Amino acid sequence: MPKIPRALAARLLVTTVLIAMAAGGPARAAPPAAPSPGPNPNPVILVDTYLALREVAFSTHSEDVEVQAKPGVERAYGVIVEYWQGDQIVTVVGFASGDSSLYYSKGGGMIGGRREPLVASAAGSLVANAQVQLADVPLVKGYPTPDPGSVTVYVLTTAGLRGAQAPQSDMAAADYRLNRLYVGAQNIVSEFHAARP
Repeated sequence: MPKIPRALAARLLVTTVLIAMAAGGPARAAPPAAPSPGPNPNPVILVDTYLALREVAFSTHSEDVEVQAKPGVERAYGVIVEYWQGDQIVTVVGFASGDSSLYYSKGGGMIGGRREPLVASAAGSLVANAQVQLADVPLVKGYPTPDPGSVTVYVLTTAGLRGAQAPQSDMAAADYRLNRLYVGAQNIVSEFHAARP
């Protein structure tokens, strides 16, 4: 049996997970305060779906998003920013290719940002800013979700995963060293909502 290319396997996994998401809740997130239509979806399914989508993002390789690794050169190819919004975690993903997505731990989200020019541009800018700030984000071995009230920034690079966590109030401060990455993630969210009102 021929081996499925990694990029195609990732897409197949995303499709499978999205089918499960569609069965358990809306494909697009409603504002946190909005009531959900119909019966409440099973929270275990929603958490499992969220974790599966999150795992796909973290297991993406540089060649999957059109970035070729070069010996001796560390290149950022993806950024994942996670923070708390009310009682749920928001995960914002942006890749150098313009691919981007937005997931909510209680269900819902948006994918396919590459089809929206302003979303794709925001994703590319986020990764470009991360490249400049690699020294500010240390290499890490794991990728836990953020502590309540905190923001975690992860940078996927050709040399490994980098990550840093700080209180959301620090990340939101214009003079904080990682503020541009936090603001870049917020830009992706804003452009998604503007493109898909």
